[in-house]
Amino acid sequence: MKVLLINPPYPFEESPTPPFGLISLAAFLLKEGVDVRIEDYIVQPYSRERVKKTLNEFKPDVVGATAVTMTVNRALAILKDYKDENPDIITVMGGPHVTFDADSILLHNGHVDYIVRGEGEITFTEMLRAIDMGVPVDKVQGISYHKNGMVTHNENRPLIPDINILPYPARHLVSLSKYRAMGFPINMVTSRGCPNKCIFCVGSRMVGRKVRYFDVNRVVDEFELLSTMRFKQINIVDDLFTANKKRCMAICDEIMRRGIRHPWVAFARVDTVSKELLESLKAAGCTTLCFGIESGNQEILDRVKKNITLEKCRNAVALCNDVGIEPMTSYILGLPGETPETVRTTMEFAKSLSPLYGYHILAPFPGTEVRDKKEEYGLRILTDNWDLYDANQSVSETGTMPYSEIDRIVSEFNGKIREYVEDIGARKGKGEALSDKDQDMMHGIQSFDFNEKLIVGEYIENYRGLDGNASDEDVLSDFAASLHGKIGYDDGEITTELERLRALECISVTSSKAGTTVRWS
Repeated sequence: MKVLLINPPYPFEESPTPPFGLISLAAFLLKEGVDVRIEDYIVQPYSRERVKKTLNEFKPDVVGATAVTMTVNRALAILKDYKDENPDIITVMGGPHVTFDADSILLHNGHVDYIVRGEGEITFTEMLRAIDMGVPVDKVQGISYHKNGMVTHNENRPLIPDINILPYPARHLVSLSKYRAMGFPINMVTSRGCPNKCIFCVGSRMVGRKVRYFDVNRVVDEFELLSTMRFKQINIVDDLFTANKKRCMAICDEIMRRGIRHPWVAFARVDTVSKELLESLKAAGCTTLCFGIESGNQEILDRVKKNITLEKCRNAVALCNDVGIEPMTSYILGLPGETPETVRTTMEFAKSLSPLYGYHILAPFPGTEVRDKKEEYGLRILTDNWDLYDANQSVSETGTMPYSEIDRIVSEFNGKIREYVEDIGARKGKGEALSDKDQDMMHGIQSFDFNEKLIVGEYIENYRGLDGNASDEDVLSDFAASLHGKIGYDDGEITTELERLRALECISVTSSKAGTTVRWS
């Protein structure tokens, strides 16, 4: 069978990375002999014409889409377009949102044929085999579907006991060069599972409370591979990378033994770090640890079952500073029990801990305890418009603080960051000298904006190139001239940005019988 996998659009401002879940699923399907293609609508602008072209060229039997809550409506709309173009095509959805909202998705979206719940690799493969063989799917664990006008849920599938059976993610199926051009990092995981019970997270319900590990050598093999791909940073996005101290240090030791030199970032809990562990992380190239602290009020931390203390937060950040790892801390405003006073306390706590911090607003996603027990937690859901569940605006309200005040505080915080950037731009426009830090920030913003326009406008894809065996310099010069007046930058800035992209091997000049042109690498 031919399977087309869809990654729905996601804002560049949210710093997306290559779609890890989708490329992991694709790798397993390829291993099982399935013909797979990925349409990544983050870096490939979506259109109905693209749908028609993809169907005509690839002719898939099945179209599957992943989605988080904020992208689920867009994913549904895209699947409907595919179904409208080819009513015989089989449509499937997977991901955290539909896993816990399967009834509603199937009841209100007749164009969705199946939902794959939880871990998708084995479930999706078994479902495809059943469909291909023309046998009932009743025995396929972990799927939901329409049957006799009713929504049917097959029994849950046990989690994969040994995740080492899974191949490396099929990163070659997406345009890594576009993500690299935008300056985004590349992700990897070393385990699945989370034993914690935070009421605002679906992690443990998706991947289980028992942590399952990839072998140390396999982890470092993948890390070494990613270190050659010219991304500025590797993100290790395990829920609990630092929890198993012995294993974590073994990974660091192997990175150092092989002489791999590449910056990386990991997520950690404040109760899982020690000076010895942090020194090992630092020596292996870890530059930043991200801690989800969530609140500066101990009562709220206890209420949301974070199971940490403020003192442990202070200690973890101090240890990071001691060994030279930058601590990044994040907080959620609007948690149960939030009041104007607890918000002030959290903001003061954040400032006191680390200069690198940020805020999100509680988004009670389907499958979270805080949503399932909203009455118990005194939470009022304001809307089920999933488009608004981006954690940057209120979609719920506690009985102790108006949602409008939470929105105002976060907007004001983010506004100060924008004002700072605008001030740098104004000073640069006046010809004032900028610090190296501010210069780097302005260069980064310009490159981000330039590359976003290049990707969204599909200027490279639509460039015809030059006839004959033109030199690389002539082609790049001609391409730069073709962007004049279209992209909002002068000729010198366009040339500088294109040279940067070429140096990063994001773009290249290619020749064929039709001529010489510029292409994404």
